[in-house]
Amino acid sequence: MVQRGMGLVVSSLGNKNNLILCLTAICVAIALLLPSSAGAQERQGLLLNAGLSVINDSNITRTAEKTPDKAAIFSPQLQFFNSIGQHNFIFGYQGDFVVYDDNTQYNYNDHQLNLRAIFDHSYRINSEFTLGYQQQVEEPGINNALNQLSTEFTKLTGKSAAAKLYYGTPASTGQFVFGVDHNQLRHTNNQQSFRDLDRNTFTGTFFYRMAPKTRLLLEASVASLDNVTETLFADFSGDENRYLAGVEWEATAITSGTFKVGYQKRDFEDPQFIDIGGLSYFLDMVWKPNTYTNITIGAQRTTQESAEQDIGGFITTGYSLGLDHALSARTQLKATYSLDEFDIIGAQDRTDKMKNIILGVNLSLRTWLDISLEYRHFARSSNDEIFDFSSDTVELSLTSKFN
Repeated sequence: MVQRGMGLVVSSLGNKNNLILCLTAICVAIALLLPSSAGAQERQGLLLNAGLSVINDSNITRTAEKTPDKAAIFSPQLQFFNSIGQHNFIFGYQGDFVVYDDNTQYNYNDHQLNLRAIFDHSYRINSEFTLGYQQQVEEPGINNALNQLSTEFTKLTGKSAAAKLYYGTPASTGQFVFGVDHNQLRHTNNQQSFRDLDRNTFTGTFFYRMAPKTRLLLEASVASLDNVTETLFADFSGDENRYLAGVEWEATAITSGTFKVGYQKRDFEDPQFIDIGGLSYFLDMVWKPNTYTNITIGAQRTTQESAEQDIGGFITTGYSLGLDHALSARTQLKATYSLDEFDIIGAQDRTDKMKNIILGVNLSLRTWLDISLEYRHFARSSNDEIFDFSSDTVELSLTSKFN
């Protein structure tokens, strides 16, 4: 299985498909009414890029009994950017077409479409609208389910629409950011429809500038989840609320980041599931000890939806460390390590640990063409050994970088 960051995070608010169509109409209508300007500050028009990769994977199904295979991947990218006055409109497409050598039943295509509109109404007020559609496969092993050998990977689709309103700017003493979003997630095979959810989320954040490059923040997020597929075994409907306080900084040219900590709660309408909650935190930090080295540090503790019918949800804690180092103007090294722990309380009462290690080197053959070699190790260990697996992948890629 090709690791492409397949966690589906799509956001929007409204009444399902009708809201998505309404937001599309609003974006188009505003774009037509705004005066045109030739003074665009970014590259306008159509931008095309693509990647071509070959991989050797020791365990494409992420099961205890390994299934090795080789695959070829074609990854086209398309972006269309247009400015009208001070307003920006961006359309993007990302695809992955994967063909396996031996296990051709696992061949798949991924598609991601995004439309984004950024409106600069005045010095203090700005808004942003985003529409999205995703059709992809779920990477085996990333959830808490026992991986089963099947004839194809689990397929899912997501539709999204989101809106944000900004009052104030990042340079203001105070700034309010209000967001509303709606997410539709549908699983289309492997009897996974019990996981289909509609999520409506309202978020409010207040930033207070306490120093030229440091802002304090208060954030509240309230979400309503609706399990759209009724089954006799599970109903994941309920609420998910999160209240955080934190700091956003760029204290020097060396470090920058965001840290938030607070309380989270996931409640279920179905009495068979245990409500979960407690401490929540997020850390996203960048450290640049010199001009050619970039180190990223991440951490989070949050709730996660279960992929098994007898468990409503669980707490996951994750840590990550990444390194990008330029050996020369044309050669870069990268390394990342991440560890995620699933604390699954219920009938199983188990703890899973997910480990991901990536080592790679990238060489610029031309100003518009890169070649890279990457090794990945992905493994899960559990106090219930039937959930254990490991995989090792080597990938060689050619990628264009027109901009």
